[in-house]
Amino acid sequence: MAQQISLKEAAELARSGDAHAQYALSSVLHERGRFDESLHWLGLAAGQKLAPAQMTLAVLLMDGRRCPRDRQRAVDLLQPLAATEIQANLLLSELHGFAALGGAGGEAGLHYLFAAARMGDAGALRQLALLSACHRRWDLVGPLLNASARRGDAGAARSLDRCRGGAIPGVPRPSASEPPELCIDWLLLEQALPQLAAEIALPIAETLNETPRVSRLAGVIPLLVLDAIIHGAEPLVRRSQIVDARTGEMRADPMRTSSHVTLGPRQHDHVLEALERCISRISGLPALNGEFLQILRYRPGEEFKPHVDYFNEGGAGTYQSLADGGQRAQTVLLYLNADYTGGSTYFPRLRLDFRGRPGDMLHFHNLGTDGLGHKDSLHAGMPVLTGEKWLLSQWIRSDRYPARLAW
Repeated sequence: MAQQISLKEAAELARSGDAHAQYALSSVLHERGRFDESLHWLGLAAGQKLAPAQMTLAVLLMDGRRCPRDRQRAVDLLQPLAATEIQANLLLSELHGFAALGGAGGEAGLHYLFAAARMGDAGALRQLALLSACHRRWDLVGPLLNASARRGDAGAARSLDRCRGGAIPGVPRPSASEPPELCIDWLLLEQALPQLAAEIALPIAETLNETPRVSRLAGVIPLLVLDAIIHGAEPLVRRSQIVDARTGEMRADPMRTSSHVTLGPRQHDHVLEALERCISRISGLPALNGEFLQILRYRPGEEFKPHVDYFNEGGAGTYQSLADGGQRAQTVLLYLNADYTGGSTYFPRLRLDFRGRPGDMLHFHNLGTDGLGHKDSLHAGMPVLTGEKWLLSQWIRSDRYPARLAW
């Protein structure tokens, strides 16, 4: 067993220039809440090209909580490690691909994700499989899921099993003679990256109501991706809450009895990023105006009674809500499954009762032309009778949502 040394001895080793000691000392100081000292020693270790220190410092610079955010410095730290380190490629894929981190989107982020996949990262393989599904590149999906599942990714294993069982309509079922391990055509996949980085194709919107505008977009997202979203959210959902009109605080209320999870920045991936870009195109507003995605589950008897999504202009807590990105101007719902009864989305003032099919998006405006809440946007998630209803929801603010940048 290695001999334990005191903090004082570790500090002496760090001061002597030992990069490993500097990194270890930084970790201990961080755990003790001495963040400035921790950052000092971490910077020294990273300056000596110690890869774990470089990646840890890059994450802090991306995060912007313990030190000022510096995207370019994070890129500079990670770039030399991309040839050998999976984690460096994953972080670079976020820096180049995620809007909240200043990424421009496009192919750059996916090239780093591709590099991580080539190094055998199961999560990167699964993300590329689901992005391929979003663009109906079914020739790429099976081999990528197979490789991800063989490396221990439970989500990929579930998706692969559902494809094999024919549970995902539109996905070719593997033949009985198919070899147990499918070979990825890496050249074909690399050539497909521009397509996977492109925007998801949108159908022509069907107008269900003019004022306020309510529209349906049919079959935007394929079932394989919807099922993966449900599978990822299922262990995370908790009792839903509402915004208290008096205080602006979140609280549980009998009017909303569903469960949900809000997917914050650290639960983001390239598939959700592609979905948010899709929603941004539908709303006509920047992706950074969107609140965090919510995945909702309604069990039998659960509902969201008639409500509006905009903030009550007369509520005492409205000032703070509006200061955090303006009004909730628009709402987009993505319907994730069909194996339930009841549970329609009902607009009582419009006499509009809508039940989305899996992959459908419902888009509606919450404000009138005067910028104030439109009372006819009143809507309800009707009680589910049997089964479970799953839904993805995003509220779109009139201005940039500040929490988006708190990565």
